[in-house]
Order: sequence, then structure tokens, then C-alpha cells
Amino acid sequence: MDFYNRSAELRDITSKYDELSSGELCIIYGRRRLGKTAFIKKFMGQIKGKAVYYFVNKTNRKELLELLSDSIFDQTGEREIFTEWEHFFGYLHKKASEDKFVFVMDEFSRLKEHSPDFITKFQDFWDSKLSKTKIMFIAIGSSMSMMFDIFMDKTAPLYGRMTWKIPFRPFRYVDFRGMFSEVDESKRVELFSVFGGTPHFLWFVKKHADKPLMDIIDRLVLSRTAPLKDEPNNFITMELKKETNYNSVLHAMAKTNGTREEMVVHTGIDQKDIDYYLNNLSDLLCITKKLTPVFHDKGQKTRYRFDDNFFGFWYKYIFPNWSLIELGNAEMLKSKISSDINSFTGHRFEEIIQELLVLYNGKKIKGLSIDFTEIGPWWGRNRKGETEEIDLLANDPQSRQQIVCEIKWTGSLVDSGCVSSLVEKSRLLNTAGKINYLIVSRSGFESGCIKYMDEKGIVHLDLKEMSELFDDVE
Repeated sequence: MDFYNRSAELRDITSKYDELSSGELCIIYGRRRLGKTAFIKKFMGQIKGKAVYYFVNKTNRKELLELLSDSIFDQTGEREIFTEWEHFFGYLHKKASEDKFVFVMDEFSRLKEHSPDFITKFQDFWDSKLSKTKIMFIAIGSSMSMMFDIFMDKTAPLYGRMTWKIPFRPFRYVDFRGMFSEVDESKRVELFSVFGGTPHFLWFVKKHADKPLMDIIDRLVLSRTAPLKDEPNNFITMELKKETNYNSVLHAMAKTNGTREEMVVHTGIDQKDIDYYLNNLSDLLCITKKLTPVFHDKGQKTRYRFDDNFFGFWYKYIFPNWSLIELGNAEMLKSKISSDINSFTGHRFEEIIQELLVLYNGKKIKGLSIDFTEIGPWWGRNRKGETEEIDLLANDPQSRQQIVCEIKWTGSLVDSGCVSSLVEKSRLLNTAGKINYLIVSRSGFESGCIKYMDEKGIVHLDLKEMSELFDDVE
């Protein structure tokens, strides 16, 4: 698989290595499939001969030490025999006392289960000797909960020893585009909306990117041998206890507006317990996020949404229809998805436009100054007590200016009625200052609508213009 992006992370780790003068204990963490190992091997290739990589297998202490000896011999030609962890620490001390030395332990968190004495002994040796050498010790972990327990919890055995960290997240849309430069913008939006930014998933997608969206979904998710069919479920099972409750919460989130109250009703989980699951999904695993409408404090208005598109897709369409796949009746499910996929993509398109505005914060788009300190969706009540929503609201309290956005992912041209409706909804904000408007449409605008917006000074973007803006920011 080709290496894509992660240029900022590569710059950071290379800079750390160049400036290395005393011990650095780095952790690289993030869930499986995000390309952590590919990243570290890319870095190691830049500092040839000055680094050793070791993958921690699920085996006992004796074999871990033997495999460690073999890894060092295979990569350096140095034959070291380790029967105790202290022997290994002594080897690190010798190497890093002579010159800069990088040692990478991949799936480091497995040591807590398979050789817990390593962590306590490493703590002592790091404090007394290794931290004073020119070592860069890199611990990589896919079990985010375990890495937190080892390094970041205040009671953790290695708490306070970590000198820096690189949290790995899925690709943003702007990163994703570079991987799929061969397809048009509409197809990119569709693929990103379904499969998100996980590099491993995208490797499969890229092989079929020239095919229609539903054919790609069929090949990669719906067939009984599809490679991505049960990836989200495997992740939840690996990371969490009581996975049945987490599955219930995620499915409820996928089929509702994501309020706490809705999830209590749909899952049957007690109100006093639901926050435990919601917080783990958002704060620890980063597959969901908390949203509060701009201009409102956190509280009852909080909604929970998927922060990973593929998890959102999977829990909306695959989880509740698993039996159709197992029975080999994927055509029925394919038909369900096909009839709804534009609506699903529309919500993700709103987040793509939010990303675009964040990238242009402090700049201008078609003459409109993009300046804000907070951005997100807005929802509230109209005079009839009905819920109204604004796709995006960017607010700058200092200048008292807002940008109100309407974002359309439909096959129809936007008419002036849509624009008038947005202006009417903006009156519900009840805020002082100037309101600017931005309308984004996948399919473009009726000629009368364009004339109306130009007369009112309303900025509008079609998909081609959005694409050019992303190209320019890269």
C-alpha cells in the first residue's frame, strides 16, 4: 500500500529526532487501521540504520524476549540474548549512550497483559538511566483504552514519563482528496461520506474507485466475504467490555437525532449509566462527538453524532440488517441503501463544508471574509414551537458577525425560495451584529436564484467552485 499524507506528523517526529539530546518517550496511539505502522516505517527509512522495530506478539514473557532478540539480529546483525527485561534495557542504554538510537515497540499495550513486569521495570530503568541517554523510545498502541491506562491515567505506571505524543486520527477530507485524485469531486464526496478517512479501508476502496458507489459498497461491505463487512463490530469487541450496550447506543445514535433522551428510550439503558457509554465513545475512542448548537451552553441541547463516517454508515445500514447479509439477500439491503444514500451523504457534505471554512478561517471566499471563533450547526424552536435547524453557523463574537450557511446535496438546482427560507430562519438566532450568508449546492442554482443572491450580496458555491477552493488550500 502506498504511503499517503501524515506530512505534519513526519515533520514533527523528524524534528524531534534531529534535536534529540536526552531521552524521549513518545507514544503513537489511535485505533487499528489508521496507518501507524506504515508511518513509523516511513520515518525509520529516513534515518537508515539507527532504529529497530519490534512487534509485540500475543505470547508469554519467555518467547517475547526470544522474539525480541531475533528482531534485533535481523535488523542490525547484532546477536543479543535476552533472558530478562533488564538485559534488554541494558542493550538500549549501551546503544543510546553511544549515539542517537530509536527503538519502536508496536502494540506496546499488549505487554500489560502478557508481561506486566516489563512496565514496572521499564519505569525504574527509564527514571534512573534511559532518560539520560540519546534514546527515542516509541510505543505504538491500537488499544486506546490500554494506552490510556498505561500512560495517561494519573494512576498509570508510566504516567508523567511520556515526553510527547502523536494521536492518530482518520484522514480529513482535504487529506482524502489527495488519495482519490483520479475521481471527480462528486464521487470523492460520496466515497468519503460512506467510508470515511481510515487508510486501511480506503486501500480497498481505491482498488474499485472507478466503479459506481453502490457496486463498491456491495463488494466491500454487503457480500458475505466482503473485507470491511464487520470491521466496526470487531473494533468495539476488541476495545470494550459490554459491547452489546455499546452496539445499542451506536445503533440508536444512527437512527435518531442523537440526543441523550432518545438513546435512553431506544436502548433501555438507565439514565444514570448512559453517559458512561457516550463518554467512552466520544472521549476515549473518538468515533463519536458531542455537538451543542452555536450560542448555547452544553446541557440538554447536546447531541451525539458519529465522528467516523464508516461507523455511521455501518450502524445505520449494516448492523440492523445483518441477517440479510448472512442469508445472502444483500440485494434487498442494497436497494434500501440506494434509496437513502443521498440523504446520508447530505449530512456528511455539511461537515465537509465546515472543514472547508475552517481551512479558510482568516481568509476570503469570493470576497466573503471568513473569520470566526466557533462553528457548527444550530437548532432551536420557532414561534410555533417547532424545531428549526441551520446547517452551519460561524460566529465571531468580537466583530459581532456571523456566517449562516445552507448546504444542499441534491440533484436539483437551488431556487430563491431556499435562500429566502434561510434568511427567515436566521431571524431566530436573536443575536446582534451583521449576518452574512453562504449557500453551497452540489448541483448549482437556478438563474433567478443567482440573480437574487447577487443582488442581496449572498455568496454561493457550486461543487466545481468548492473543489477549486480545496485545490488552492492544499
